[in-house]
Amino acid sequence: MCLAIPAQVVALQDDAMALVDVGGVRKQVSLALVPEASLGDYVIVHVGYAIGRLDPDEAERTLALFGALQVDAAAPAVLDAAAPADPDTTAPADLDATALPR
Repeated sequence: MCLAIPAQVVALQDDAMALVDVGGVRKQVSLALVPEASLGDYVIVHVGYAIGRLDPDEAERTLALFGALQVDAAAPAVLDAAAPADPDTTAPADLDATALPR
């Protein structure tokens, strides 16, 4: 499985390279596989290579979904931080907490 991320071309550089932006993070990528990409285009980036151009509306929808996943991914960390540090304090009265694996 691979993950390719939509990124907007913000600067064209020499040797088929470009600077792309994903949510404020900028990275240099190769345009060798997508020589028709131009300034302002959205490209799909995988391991440092633009591998295709993307419709701007589709790119925005995909980036919005990634943003929602980041919010959802943070929820378990918030729940973990709210959990008691000592699991013995939350054990039901009829449960022998000392027998639980740690």
